[in-house]
Amino acid sequence: MSTSKEHIIQFASLAVGEHQFELDINSRFFENFAYSEIKQGSVKVKINLLKRPDMMVLDFEIGGTVRANCDRCASEFDLPMSGNHRLIIKIGNINVDEGVDDDIIAVSAIENKLDLSKFLYEYITLSLPIKREHPTIADCDNEVLDKLDDFLIEDDDSKKTVDPRWDDLMKIKLN
Repeated sequence: MSTSKEHIIQFASLAVGEHQFELDINSRFFENFAYSEIKQGSVKVKINLLKRPDMMVLDFEIGGTVRANCDRCASEFDLPMSGNHRLIIKIGNINVDEGVDDDIIAVSAIENKLDLSKFLYEYITLSLPIKREHPTIADCDNEVLDKLDDFLIEDDDSKKTVDPRWDDLMKIKLN
């Protein structure tokens, strides 16, 4: 994975207080991640960094669209996505237990920069909705939906047979 200078924050030179950053994430960014499920997209990330002498708090506001496959018809479409995430960075010789919280990391006091590429990728991926479908069913590929209907197996409750071992249990009334 190659990193871009625009995703690196030189925090050592920042004064104590709040700082804002805006990043434009495009398809070139996602190409740097070998097994990324996102191949194309246009995402804007606003970062509010609150720097203190011993720590930094980064609030990420993510919004944009990514190219995704519809879960209903499998055709590609532009999926709108948005999300908010927080990353806490402790500076100095601090022990942060492994696995306690993925949103808290520790960096050495001699570090002067932080590469946000990995965090940006994770937060964008986490901001994707679980159900990825066209906004309306009319936008789906009708040819694929018709083909899927041909293979639909309908459940017919009248044809279901109950295992005879359960017959006595079915007779139990709870009230």
